[in-house]
This record gives sequence, structure tokens and C-alpha cells, in this order.
Amino acid sequence: MSGPAATFREIHRLRRLARDLQEQLDRVPRQRKVYQAKVSRQEDRQRECQEAIKRLKVTAHEKEVALKATHAQAANHRRQLETAGSKKEYDALQLEIQRAQEACARLEDEILNAMAEGEDRAAQLPELEKAIQEARDEAARFEADAARRQADLEEQLGEALRQLKQVEASVPANLLSLYNRAVASMGADALAAMRDRTCSACHTEITAQNYNDLQQELFVSCKSCGRILYPPEQPAVTNP
Repeated sequence: MSGPAATFREIHRLRRLARDLQEQLDRVPRQRKVYQAKVSRQEDRQRECQEAIKRLKVTAHEKEVALKATHAQAANHRRQLETAGSKKEYDALQLEIQRAQEACARLEDEILNAMAEGEDRAAQLPELEKAIQEARDEAARFEADAARRQADLEEQLGEALRQLKQVEASVPANLLSLYNRAVASMGADALAAMRDRTCSACHTEITAQNYNDLQQELFVSCKSCGRILYPPEQPAVTNP
């Protein structure tokens, strides 16, 4: 490379490449959590459905017990009618029988509703199991692809960092502290290309002297944002 500007151009390319590769690697665990969460949600839906079915069965059983007891209570009142000693007692027993009959009708409806809801929820279980399996299959496909992709990204990142270290070794000693300070502050964004006589990062126009220095591949930093500037790479000239 002919000067520090060309070195910084290559450093910027490699630092951005390394950052992009690292960001892709960092996304893998987040994507994994998304797939795992989807499996968990489907499993929760199935578990909630199963628990609801159990509760409905318990409810139906409890109401059946209550219905049986209410029927027995009504039958007992009917027997007591035969020995009622007064009209007041007879009317009171008739009222109790009527209440028991109304309670029995209500309990029968509630039992039927609980059983019907339980059957409806039970009918949902095959579809819920299918959704769980689909979510698990998606997660498995992601894992199979992620392992390959992660290994590939790690290999590319390692190569980019290796090349970066080599290029950084060519930064002139008198500029190294300036370079290190800028990188420590802004990372991969510590460098920027000059385009149309402006800093491509903050869009501040550079001075004529800075422009001439960049044309000569000398060290220049943006007076506004502090980034290390470099001229854009000139397109190769092809002979006609």
C-alpha cells in the first residue's frame, strides 16, 4: 500500500466486515430463543388445554355428586309429605321439593355444559400436538442450519481479524496512538471515506488542504467528527 490513507481504507473495510460478522453471530442466540419460545408457547397451550379438561372433569363429577344428593333430598321431602301434620308443614315441604327440582335442573345443565366443553377441548388436543411438533421441527431445522452457519461465520470472522491484525501492523508508528484512540472511541466507525470533498460519516466539507493531503494518501482526520479519512478507491483503468 502506498500510504496511510490506503491502509486506513483497508482497515475500515475489514473492521466493518468483522463487525457485521460479529453481529450475525450475536443474532444466532437471539434467533434460537425465538424458536425455543415458540415451542414453549405451543407446549403451554397444550398443557393449559389438558389442565382445563381435568378441571372440567372434576367439576362435572362434583356436580354429579351434588345432583345425586339433591335428588335424595327431594325424595326425602316427598316421603315427609305423607306424614305432614299441618298445611303449613305440607306447603313448606312442597316448596323445598320445588327448590330441589330447580337445583337438579340447574346441576344437570351445568354437568352437560362441562362435559360438552371438555369434549370440545379434547378435540383440540390433536391439533395442539401437531402445532408442537411443527414448532419443534422448525427449531430443529434452525439448529441444524445455525450450527453450520455459526461455524462458517466464526471462520470468516477469524480470517477477517487475522487480516486486520496484519494491516494494522502497517500503520505508521507516529499515527498509531491517534488510530488507537479513534478506534477505542468509535470502533469500526472510527474511519470514513471522503466523498465529493466531504466526510461520508458527518457530511462536513473538508478544507482544500485536507483534500490535497488525501489525494497524496497522507493522514487526515475530519475536523468535525474526528474520524480518520481516506480517499475513495479509484476505479481501475482498462486499456481500450
